[in-house]
Amino acid sequence: MLDPDQIRVVAHETGPAAVLAGAGSGKTRCTTERAARRLTESAVPSEGLILLTFTNKAAAEMRERLRKRLPESVKLPWIGTFHSFGNRLLRSHGRRIGVPSNATLMDADDASRMLDAFLAVPLPDKSRRIDALRLYETVCAHGLDVTEEADVDAIEALCARHGFSGHACRGFIEALRRFEAEKRRAAVLDFADLILLPQRLLRRHPSLQETLRQTLRDVTVDEAQDTDGAQFRLLQLITPLDNTVLLVGDDDQAIYEWRHARPENMRDFIERYGATVYRLERNYRSTPAIVSGGAALVRHNENRLEKNPYAVRPAPPADTVRLVEYEDGEAMADGVAERIAAAIATGTSPADIAVLYRKNRLSRIVETALLRQGIPYRIKAGTDLLSYAEVRMMLAAGRMATNRRDVRALARLADLVPGLGAKGVGHMVAAGDEPLLQTGRLSAKAAQGVRELAAALEALYRRGPGELLEWCEQTPLFRAWLHGRARASLQAAGRPTDPQEVRQALRPALARMGAVQAAMRKRLESLLGGSLDERWATALEVIAAGTDEAESDVPKVTLCTVHASKGLEWSTVHLFGFSEGLMPMAREDVVENLPEERRLAYVALTRAQNQIILHHADRLDLGNGAGPGRFAVSRFLHEIAQGHKVETIDRRPGGDKPTDPDSRATARDWIAQMRKAIS
Repeated sequence: MLDPDQIRVVAHETGPAAVLAGAGSGKTRCTTERAARRLTESAVPSEGLILLTFTNKAAAEMRERLRKRLPESVKLPWIGTFHSFGNRLLRSHGRRIGVPSNATLMDADDASRMLDAFLAVPLPDKSRRIDALRLYETVCAHGLDVTEEADVDAIEALCARHGFSGHACRGFIEALRRFEAEKRRAAVLDFADLILLPQRLLRRHPSLQETLRQTLRDVTVDEAQDTDGAQFRLLQLITPLDNTVLLVGDDDQAIYEWRHARPENMRDFIERYGATVYRLERNYRSTPAIVSGGAALVRHNENRLEKNPYAVRPAPPADTVRLVEYEDGEAMADGVAERIAAAIATGTSPADIAVLYRKNRLSRIVETALLRQGIPYRIKAGTDLLSYAEVRMMLAAGRMATNRRDVRALARLADLVPGLGAKGVGHMVAAGDEPLLQTGRLSAKAAQGVRELAAALEALYRRGPGELLEWCEQTPLFRAWLHGRARASLQAAGRPTDPQEVRQALRPALARMGAVQAAMRKRLESLLGGSLDERWATALEVIAAGTDEAESDVPKVTLCTVHASKGLEWSTVHLFGFSEGLMPMAREDVVENLPEERRLAYVALTRAQNQIILHHADRLDLGNGAGPGRFAVSRFLHEIAQGHKVETIDRRPGGDKPTDPDSRATARDWIAQMRKAIS
């Protein structure tokens, strides 16, 4: 059943609207229900409705919900991220601006290396080039196109703001233009191109834009507070003729300003279009203590879109927000582990518990304490799968199979061919547009290897992206490279290199490659039919999305940063390091963005369904080489307490230790129970 506020959103027909959806308010259900109603009752054609999401995971969830809600006779609308929408548009019409349908997407490392090579001429100093790479991200996030004269003044203004003026600014802009020309020559894209190039396409071809705006009847944007300037500019270009755009989001959960998100996009949209505003204020997730404490915290931010969340659930016994204080970080980690052990001993699944922290470095001390207790855990987004060499090589093979001009992919694949090396790749690239055919200046051994690689890649293209992993395992060149890496790692560790040990050493790499293959197949599920080029382009979109380690069937406690927890929920949440300097984060005692830090704390609180426990240590080593430092309790504690009383438990030596309901079972009790259970 929908509540009255949700019903009003679902009933919205045409015209611009903004849905201010608080944490746990059921926005996904509300959004998909409206889409279903528009497709069935309002007779909006499937091709006329799109849902733009912030993550591929959110898109998959919406797609699945809508599939269950719609009759089989109604085709699913397009659902995906801004970047996948941009990629789709480029595959269909990109040739109009020099982007072929088989253009391949570079990973972030390849794109950075290519741009760095062009920046090296005007900016020989490495530190300045690092600053220039960050400036490029800023330029892209603003939606500015270096090939558009109308954008040059704005780019120059950004240059000046970031310390690039005069010769440095001109050199930077010229490097970007050369970078752009090389990407078009090699038929490759970087992540930013998926937003910028569709804008270029629609501006230069107004008839195409007009056709698209006539076709689209209803556009919904989920997590609108996380959009950046470039995404908002693209949205304006594709807005239906009657301005039927639904922005769904919560500016109180805007935690990505550091990566150029603009939560003010929602306010600008409301003011510019005169949008109808709906508020979803009922929280179905958390207890009253969590909801009221979180609401009191975030109300201290100015210039927010006003909303008054409240809990639907009745207050359980001992409904409270708890703060536990410790002498040092080790004691804090042990305290968290003991509480988790006690909860598991009383029947709580490890999968219902999370430990959140502000900095990844803090995970190490938590891991140590959990390991001592024998508590199973997983680290979410600890390392992106796409950062592993074997995954990058696997994806480079896919890129080269579909685009023989992708020179960055070829540079990676050179490691598969004995005797080729960077020099040989340079000769091949210089000789022609299809480097794999240019073997004239290579040694006989290298030339033979390149021919084998070319034939294998041709076979891979025909097999399709769903069999990329099998290809990697079966292709001699790739298999030899994998085995060589495994043997090298064993030798470095002083271990035997017999076949059994090599197979064992390969298991983690193959598991990571398998997880990426699974993600590619998942993406292909959304593509019904389509050419082989389309299937490859869709599958390779995983390059643009962070991919976590594969989930385990074994219930585990989740460890992750507060940023990585966005969109998730657990029964119990432990916030590790609720201290000044961590929450809010400070550098040299200066908090750069206090409103966003407050929103981050709000997100952490509202991940909890039943319990939120804040943990503070007076002395803590952040693992940055500075040694242990002194910390005070977070200033946010007082603000939370204005909404709901905070129960304080002092675990420091000599401190006041009231009866702690979560520590009735000790770790020793838990271990004894587990031994009894398996005996």
